[in-house]
Amino acid sequence: MRIAIDGTSLCARDGSRGAGIEHYSWSIIIQMLQEGREHEFFISTPPGLSPVRREQLSRIGAHVTLLPSVGPKLSFLSRHVFLPFRFFLYRPQVLFSPFGQIPLGWFGKSVITVHDMSIYEHPEWFPEQQNFGTSVLVPRSLERATHLLPVSYATQTKLHALIPATEGKTTVVYEGVDLQEAYEALKDVDETRIRFPFDRDFVLFLGTIEPRKNLVNAFRAFHAFLQSRPDQATQVRFIVAGKKGWRTSEIEEELIAVNHAWRDVEPNGVIQFLGPVTEEEKWHLLARASCLLYPSLDEGFGLPILEAMAVGTPVIASDRGALPEVGGDAAVYVDPEDLESMSFALTQCLLIPEGAREMRELGLERVGEFSWVKAARETLTVLENVGVSKNEA
Repeated sequence: MRIAIDGTSLCARDGSRGAGIEHYSWSIIIQMLQEGREHEFFISTPPGLSPVRREQLSRIGAHVTLLPSVGPKLSFLSRHVFLPFRFFLYRPQVLFSPFGQIPLGWFGKSVITVHDMSIYEHPEWFPEQQNFGTSVLVPRSLERATHLLPVSYATQTKLHALIPATEGKTTVVYEGVDLQEAYEALKDVDETRIRFPFDRDFVLFLGTIEPRKNLVNAFRAFHAFLQSRPDQATQVRFIVAGKKGWRTSEIEEELIAVNHAWRDVEPNGVIQFLGPVTEEEKWHLLARASCLLYPSLDEGFGLPILEAMAVGTPVIASDRGALPEVGGDAAVYVDPEDLESMSFALTQCLLIPEGAREMRELGLERVGEFSWVKAARETLTVLENVGVSKNEA
């Protein structure tokens, strides 16, 4: 079968590996190419994709054809008009988009991954200007697609409620965790390359800094934990790792306020913001953290909680969105708006070794249910079924 893949999200706009959808896109595509060698793949690649990663794709085999973009950046015309035409020349039987939309000029069969519907339920969590993609392109793509792949049942439920036309054409396919990648990052530790001070225990948050992540309440809960255990102010930090997103002023003000409250005890701050981290740094942070605190107000999946479990780190997560579905019985769940509950969960993870040990064991067992191999095979099955079906988009 001939499968076209819209690889627009194979890297972030700045050319970096990216996170979230970019991480998903790279992981699922690489695994699909390895698992589906009986198929022919035609992959459009974005201008910012590095030569190293481009080579990784092309050397998988002769069944992979890369279609590099023309020009220094991907324009509206090149993606929505020229790209569908280039795909058409190869006569693919189905188009796969890993990031929630298809080009306007594509009229063949298509399968789209659906990550999240939060922006439609809570636009106040996102940048004020809702661009053309959010308001027109994504809804139009979801309605036109032959089949959709929500990354969780929570996302599927919201998708059907918001766009009823999608009912009857969805299959949930969970994301995965690359245990080999974690092992490779951790097996040869070069302390000279790790830029973080691992001189004490720390609570970790990993993700983009934006309102939905609920960091204001997380900081307040950590402050409450320290107030109940003042001796811990010199023993435990709260480390925030991830790129700065949008509407961050309240988050930054709360960070400053908490650090100011403890300035006499810890002049360097009980909360520290690291900024963006590399994949290698991510795994080191996760492996060394006392626990991951992931208090989001909503998530379509929540990959960081699985990544933490993969390296034996206890997880405290919100009881909202897909997080309980993904974490199962292996995480401690809290109401993200209940500071007392969140503070108590921190006490459990940080000060009760027996409980933390049990969470580690449960997490390692839970993460075995998720893999990119499984996700790729399930995705390929849907693509094969759509490709041979008689129904057009």
